[in-house]
Amino acid sequence: MSIFKKAAQLEEQNIDFAMVSIIRAEGSTPRNVGKMIVLPDGSIFGTIGGGLAERYAIDEALEAMKEKKSRVAYYKLNSDAKDGIKMNCGGNMDVYIEVHTPRPKIFLVGGGHVNYAVAKFANQMGYEVKVVDDREEFANPERFPFATEVYADPDYDKCIGEVKVDEFTCVVIATKDSDEKALRAVIDSNAKYIGVIGSKRKITIVKQNLLKDGYTEERLNQLYMPIGLDIGSETPEEIAISIIGEIMKDLSFTTGKSLKEML
Repeated sequence: MSIFKKAAQLEEQNIDFAMVSIIRAEGSTPRNVGKMIVLPDGSIFGTIGGGLAERYAIDEALEAMKEKKSRVAYYKLNSDAKDGIKMNCGGNMDVYIEVHTPRPKIFLVGGGHVNYAVAKFANQMGYEVKVVDDREEFANPERFPFATEVYADPDYDKCIGEVKVDEFTCVVIATKDSDEKALRAVIDSNAKYIGVIGSKRKITIVKQNLLKDGYTEERLNQLYMPIGLDIGSETPEEIAISIIGEIMKDLSFTTGKSLKEML
């Protein structure tokens, strides 16, 4: 398998990786041209020549993936290595470490009208969509043909437990009558974003209940309750746009202000 096919496979599987490419080789180096894929566990596919330079490139790629930022690394192959071992090739090699992060995963708890609209927009944007509901008629492959995972069970804890939640997951909770129960099932996860739909009164009650049970104000302030941006949304589609907009704002670390205000 070529390295490009491997990269395409990883992107299709929504797995993060770093592509390390030699962009400059001067003098005596293990290779003048080469590419290597580094996975989060440190395993590799391909090579940039082996040796200490490759080992250091792997370490730097792992750091770049943690920071989610691409970078250029420079290696002098005639200098003392950081562990005291000398690299004797005598040349210089620069590599570009391009970080490929997974597509955002939109985990919809509740398959009603609002989350159905969120799912459609998220799918159009290339996000991975997962859906659960306590009613099979609202969570099935026919209703969500583009979802990668769909689960239905009368017990929300059980169907939520079927979905892996990681740091790339954005959870949108909009159930018929189980929002607080659903929130309790994901609040201790490392989800990137957790939002709950609801009126100010309902959200106030949910917060009070969580505070009584030992959750801190700091943790509750990290949640998006009520969910969405203030853009006058009323219909399910309009509410979905406000939710997607808030998720985009959170993922990109931007202000969410009108561009006019940024001049």
